[in-house]
Amino acid sequence: MRVVLFDLDDTLFDHQHCSRAGLAAVQQTFAGRIRGSVEEVEAAYHELLEVWHLKVLEGLISIDEARIERFRVMLSSEQTMATEDEARTAARCYRAAFDAAYQPVPGAIELLKRVKAACPIGIVTNHFLAEQIKKIAAIGVEPFVDELVVSEEVGAPKPDPRVFELALSRLGSTPDQAVMIGDSWSSDIVGATALGIPAIWLNRYERSCPDASLATEINSLEPVDEIADLILSTR
Repeated sequence: MRVVLFDLDDTLFDHQHCSRAGLAAVQQTFAGRIRGSVEEVEAAYHELLEVWHLKVLEGLISIDEARIERFRVMLSSEQTMATEDEARTAARCYRAAFDAAYQPVPGAIELLKRVKAACPIGIVTNHFLAEQIKKIAAIGVEPFVDELVVSEEVGAPKPDPRVFELALSRLGSTPDQAVMIGDSWSSDIVGATALGIPAIWLNRYERSCPDASLATEINSLEPVDEIADLILSTR
């Protein structure tokens, strides 16, 4: 049976939009403590996210503790070290604004409707199960998802092949009968193609393509009919 696998964060769920809303709220709350444009602040936060999220996935620290530590760094400078209360306040502020900004990536809902009419859909994503279930329900994609596989269940994040293998097993499919759509080159594209799953790379932010022969590149989920046809014809 032919199946389509989607990543969640920044493929179907607009994580960047939510993160920017959270960072803007913290900047406003702590005026003058986090300087720079939204792009500069986002880049700095993303670097910290990469470091601390790995520790979260490894079970070394909780997701809430990691967020506090990220903002302890963001609010500190050579002259001023952020206090525990400041870091905790910033973490709560960020999370509240992040959650309030939940939205799907443009085109995601209509694309899922179109694909679901043709074949089963699985979501393969890194993170914790409860967090990803909440996002899926909140943005309205739940009715279109046949199977959800989260790295927490597997005990390892993408690109570990076990994440993809579990999804295919649950969907009753094989790598050559599937296609993977995701925004992360290292997690989604490398992970899928290493297992023999054809891949489509969603490059919404004009990143440099590491290897054009490895995946088909798209820059948006729209126009929906065109992207759906591409997905369903990819071999």
